[in-house]
Amino acid sequence: MDNQYRVAELRHQEDALDAIRQLENRLSKQNGSPIALVAYSAEEKKEQSGFDGSDNGSH
Repeated sequence: MDNQYRVAELRHQEDALDAIRQLENRLSKQNGSPIALVAYSAEEKKEQSGFDGSDNGSH
C-alpha cells in the first residue's frame, strides 16, 4: 500500500521538538552546514477495488 504524507503536528510536543532540534544541531556540525529536518506523518491510502471505487464482489 502507498502512503500519503502530511506535515506532522508537533506544536505542543516539546520533547519531540527538542529531539529534532538536537539532531539538527548534531547533523549540522557533522556536515559543516545547516541541516533542517521536517517531520511528516504517514496515512495509508485506501485502495479502490473497482474503477468507481466500489467493490460489488463480481470478480
